[in-house]
Amino acid sequence: MLNIRGIVNDDDALQEQIESVLAESNMQQFLVVSVPEKESKVLLTPYNQVSEGRYLDPNTRTEFAFDHLRRVASDVQDSESSEQEELRASLQKELDTYVEAHYPEGAATVFLHEGSLVSCIVSNKFSPNNYWNGSWRAVWSFNPETKQLNGSTKVKVHYFEDGNVQLDTQSDFAADVPDLPSDTVSVSQKVAKLIGKYEAEFQQGINDGYRQLADKTFKGLRRTLPVTRNKIDWEKIANYKLGGELVNAEQ
Repeated sequence: MLNIRGIVNDDDALQEQIESVLAESNMQQFLVVSVPEKESKVLLTPYNQVSEGRYLDPNTRTEFAFDHLRRVASDVQDSESSEQEELRASLQKELDTYVEAHYPEGAATVFLHEGSLVSCIVSNKFSPNNYWNGSWRAVWSFNPETKQLNGSTKVKVHYFEDGNVQLDTQSDFAADVPDLPSDTVSVSQKVAKLIGKYEAEFQQGINDGYRQLADKTFKGLRRTLPVTRNKIDWEKIANYKLGGELVNAEQ
């Protein structure tokens, strides 16, 4: 982005043309934003976009303007709380504990969106000096009325030293959450526990896939024996070579 900004050398013209593209990208990537004067961080997502260029931070009950080109938040204003704020705040607390335990670079925000509690999780690790970058993004939607939990988890890893190797995978989940407790804390704990269970299964599936890749797929790319179906006796070949060199030396 800095390279493009330097080439154009006109922030007003660049912002006019690229603002919508950057906004879509930042929301898809769940960009983590610090809210001015609130000591709070919130994810930019489609679920907390109030209007064009303005977003909601449910944890501080404020909304703010965001400049996608300069990546700066401003114009913080108070916002009204929702009827389901108690349940949302309780689930936020449970997810904060979960993310802190499992995602060293992670962040999460729970939003109220169209009657559902939408939990967005992101964790990025960038190490371009070591030729790799990685991202984990997840969206979990829980509807207290239908008792349905739906989720989607995406992982993307890019390794580019002397080549270009990428992992780009996604898994979707759907489950009923029966026998919900009556208190909000117990409901939040149950939902957070299910999220942790499904994400652990997803990660284990990736690990198992890589083990199979090493044990079976890569081995299938080459013969275990040469065309003669006999193992090569490298020691005998070395002796033949040594004998030939001695004969040539005597001559």
